[in-house]
Amino acid sequence: MRAAFPAAIGVDIGTTNTKVVLASFGDDFAVREERVRTVPTPAGGAALQDAVLTAIGSVAIEARDRVVGIGVASMAETGALLGADGHPLGELLRWNEKDGGSAVRSLVAGAGAAELYAATGVPMPEKTPLAHWLTLREAGDARLSRARWAGVADLVVAALVGEAVTDHTLAARTMAYRLNGPAELFDADLLALVGLTPDRFPRVARPGESAGTLTHDAAAVLGLPAGLPVVAAGHDHAVGAWAAGVREPGCAADSVGTSEALYRLAPEVPREAAREQGMSIARAVDGIHESLLGANPTAGALIEWALDELLPGADRADVFAAAAECSTGALGAFLLPYLRGRQAPQPDRSARLRAVPALAADPGMALTAVLTGLVLQLAWLDSVQTGILGARDGDLTVLAGPGAANDAWWNLKRRILTGRLRRVDAAEPVATGAAMLAAHRVAGITTTLPLGPAEPALGSAGGSDTGAPELLAAFVSAATGER
Repeated sequence: MRAAFPAAIGVDIGTTNTKVVLASFGDDFAVREERVRTVPTPAGGAALQDAVLTAIGSVAIEARDRVVGIGVASMAETGALLGADGHPLGELLRWNEKDGGSAVRSLVAGAGAAELYAATGVPMPEKTPLAHWLTLREAGDARLSRARWAGVADLVVAALVGEAVTDHTLAARTMAYRLNGPAELFDADLLALVGLTPDRFPRVARPGESAGTLTHDAAAVLGLPAGLPVVAAGHDHAVGAWAAGVREPGCAADSVGTSEALYRLAPEVPREAAREQGMSIARAVDGIHESLLGANPTAGALIEWALDELLPGADRADVFAAAAECSTGALGAFLLPYLRGRQAPQPDRSARLRAVPALAADPGMALTAVLTGLVLQLAWLDSVQTGILGARDGDLTVLAGPGAANDAWWNLKRRILTGRLRRVDAAEPVATGAAMLAAHRVAGITTTLPLGPAEPALGSAGGSDTGAPELLAAFVSAATGER
């Protein structure tokens, strides 16, 4: 007879898709993804709540083990207004669908960009919920007089426990939460800059706490027991990194979804150096160490753009297979991977796509050049983070998804990056990580996602791909307008 092991459910609300995972933990606490459900992320707040609860119920009904908790992670900065009754009002307000407007620029000018960054660690104010609020106020939106704000993870938590509750790693991305240690409330002084008060924002669960327990109504919908603990797991990149074992200073993770983020931990991140490079500062999910995150927000979207615009009608499997072969040959061509400006390093809103040299007509070679540009962008981020924090300790952990499962992308990372790389062996590391955090906080289960063997990266000077440093130098020169 199969032994009974504890299980947990994890949710990852992404820009494009939302994933729900049923994870179980063996007698050695090794984690296994038992069931995975993926649904397109809906456009509306209420529709998101309904879709996620339906997906949770569909995996819960298949659980063979005792479910000990539910964890909810998500992208940052996206959410919805809530009415006085707590129900979402209208569509989601997304991080990647606005420029912030004149009110945001006036706010930053008045408060001081350096001062705001030192307080919050947020390098892109126009992406934040405060920017959403100010933009709607400029437009005369009548809902604002009594509305409240909830991020997408908070919306799902509210549907489960009856109260919008967030995590400090998500609160840190709002520009209304201070860096000086996890607190239960958003900062009154920062909110006063835009005429708001903390009661308009969710309660912040402290590290290690649960957000609440499953209500009787939610339990009846999901087929789970009322009173089941629910955890606000946090920001997707931070949750995936924690799950992969990136928990101490010097550790680093490469997390790929719609965006690609290089995430590192440190005792303390130098503020001005990070601000100048467009990188965000927060705290790790345990609230102890600080995190430095540099991102290319359109990395995953660039692959879709390339397949749709550059290679229309091509068989995707064939193109990726051809790129896998090309990725082991001579390197030299790349595409500057900036669909909508460059966030980090050396922020440049005017940065755009540019092939160096012109892309080849062959589909495999063209896709290889696109992927090469993405890896060179990551290598540049890595070198700048090293300048800020010092060399990484240990391996660079590559979270699953396109950046790990795609053979061409993986080959190029091994050839261009430095140090050693390890791939996470999980289809949905963030959703599974959210389940792991729930099990950790509720049942004391501490484990990591399964990892593949460490593989040497060859981009260091003296490695077998001795052209990598020169290629990176050429990329940086092209990206900064020097060639």
